[in-house]
Amino acid sequence: MTCPTWTTPDQKKWLEPRKAAFIEAKQKGNTALREYSLAIFKEFREQWPVPAVTESETTAAGSVELATKAKRDKYDQVCWLYIL
Repeated sequence: MTCPTWTTPDQKKWLEPRKAAFIEAKQKGNTALREYSLAIFKEFREQWPVPAVTESETTAAGSVELATKAKRDKYDQVCWLYIL
């Protein structure tokens, strides 16, 4: 059984050439891996920002700010699980 794909084809294409650097950082230890992960995560989010919240998400959360934070946290958690 394979893991479900969380990336779009463009995102996968963007991440693919970064695998070698990820493996190298992982072999160097936690500090190098953390630095690499933060850098790649920042680049990824600049390329693919979290979509704006919907009206229903805002209503459910109680405010735009809370809905935005919840959505960002959800998207970031998925990315961290697979980038790390």
